[in-house]
Amino acid sequence: MERRITVRVTPRARHARVFRRSEDEYDIAVTAPPEHGRATDASRRALAAELGVAPSRISLIMGERSRTKVFRVT
Repeated sequence: MERRITVRVTPRARHARVFRRSEDEYDIAVTAPPEHGRATDASRRALAAELGVAPSRISLIMGERSRTKVFRVT
């Protein structure tokens, strides 16, 4: 089953955290900078840990250069 999750990412946060706003919406703060996809990758790994799935099962659909991202979980 495929699932789409919207994530609002805050890069360069003091502490990494994941906050669930609703069933398919999360706020994720990461300590990584928003350079070379580091913040996106860190948010993908944080989301995978929160959902209890492998990071390889999560792929970015939209928002490569935006703070609001849409991930697909397979």
